[in-house]
Order: sequence, then C-alpha cells, then structure tokens
Amino acid sequence: MPTLARAYIFCRGETPACPSVLVTLERILGQAGIPIVQKREIPGVSGQTDPPPSEAVFEPGDFAISVGGDGTFLATATATRAEIPILGINLGRLGYLTDFAADRLDRELRPLLEGHYQTETRILIRGCLKPGPSEWRLALNDIVLGKADGGRMIDIETWIEGRFVCAHRADGLIVSTPSGSTAYALSCGGPILHPELSCLVILPIAPHNLSDRPLVIPGEAQVELRVPEGQASRCLVNWDGSATRRLDPGVRVQINRADRELKIIHPASYDPISRLREKLHWGRSES
Repeated sequence: MPTLARAYIFCRGETPACPSVLVTLERILGQAGIPIVQKREIPGVSGQTDPPPSEAVFEPGDFAISVGGDGTFLATATATRAEIPILGINLGRLGYLTDFAADRLDRELRPLLEGHYQTETRILIRGCLKPGPSEWRLALNDIVLGKADGGRMIDIETWIEGRFVCAHRADGLIVSTPSGSTAYALSCGGPILHPELSCLVILPIAPHNLSDRPLVIPGEAQVELRVPEGQASRCLVNWDGSATRRLDPGVRVQINRADRELKIIHPASYDPISRLREKLHWGRSES
C-alpha cells in the first residue's frame, strides 16, 4: 500500500474524549515519524456545520484523520474536498464510517502506519440549485430536499435524465449514495447497498401514497427535483445533513455523480459485510 507520509487531523472539539485522544494520536504519529501538517476543529451542531474547504495543497502520501463520529467524518470529507484518503477514529455511536476505536489506538494504528491497511473507494454525489449562481456541493451520504417547517407535506417531482418519473407528496425526498444507504435513507425504509456499488437511491420521506417506494438508479444518472413555486419557501435542501439552502420559486435541485471519489482507509482485516453485521446486530439472538 502507498506510504502514509503526512497527517491532517480534524476533530469535534466539543466531544469530551477528544483532547485525550489527540494526545495519544500525536504520540503515535510522532513515534512513527509522521508529521501533523494541520489540526482543525470541526464546528459542532450549534455552530457552523458546513466547514469551508482547507486551503492546503495536498501532496502524495497525505491523509486525513477524523476524530469523532460519522458526522465528523462527513465534515472532514467536505473540508478536504475528498482529495486525500481519510481514516476515522470513532467517538460517536454507530460509527459506520469510523473504524478505529479510541481505546485501542496503539494496537490498531501502528500496523496501519507501517503500511498494513486497505483502502475502499466510495462514490460522491454533487448537487446545486438552478437556475442561479449556486455552487455545486459534494456529498458522501445524501442530498435531501425536505420541508422547512412541521406543517403540511410538500409536492416534489422527480426527473431522471430529463424524463418525468414520479410526483411525490411527502415530507421530503432523499437522494442517497451507497454510503448513505445506512444513514437517513435506512431510517426511511430504503435498501442497504454494498458500498462498492455505483448507484443511487431515491426515496420519499413519509410519503402519502403507499405505492411510492424507493428507486435504485445507475450512479451516472442525472436527477432533478422540482417543487411548485408556491411551496418553494417551505423547502430546504441539505448536503450530508449540514450545508443547508432554502429554495426560491422556480429553482430546481440538480444532482449527479461527482467527478471524484473518496478513499477511506480501513484496517487490513476490514470487510463491509462483517461491519454491517456488527453494527446492525444481524444474527444476534434476543434474550
């Protein structure tokens, strides 16, 4: 495997365990002769949740370390523009994306820093609001169009490759990658997709029509979401649950696969099916 040469650390500073983990991490990296180029705090939920991209010019061998939960990992992918591999140290709950346990860093990180690891490639999607000057924004998990209040459902039209597909009446709509299939999409009844697949899932949130089911489409498909002009002010779009924009009348949400992919650093023993079995407690008898 390629040598890991320089580290960028991203952490959720408000997490109580974070300071002690950083001390351990700095010691392990120092002993391995790997310099830390930058340490950066990811804002908490109450602060700015869309971290601006790092201005660093990355070099071969650079990698990022995310210290926190899956939300911190997603923010790290945004901050690094998905340009360098990321490994995750889990301080959260489930930790689908974060492999390494905070209390086993000495045992788990040393083999990795010696080159004993594997990388997994995940597709990314990007979305923007058109017409208008909206920028394309990347998402590893999903892009969600939902209602901004707790009131009535909204009407959403789905178009794929310029062809009308369905008119949804629901609380919102999720366009998810395989990575996001175990996140918000899973809680809304979507299928679990193998992370190596190149496909997207479109699924409504609490649809009024019971025949409105999740739809799996090719990863290269162009998706467009439209809402009536009179409902636009009640709608929000978010990327990976953080960056959020309110719709204006006549604006459409355009989504497609990004022109780059994200590499995730895993232990040499990593297996995605075993990870699902562990996190979802498959095959565990109830007592």
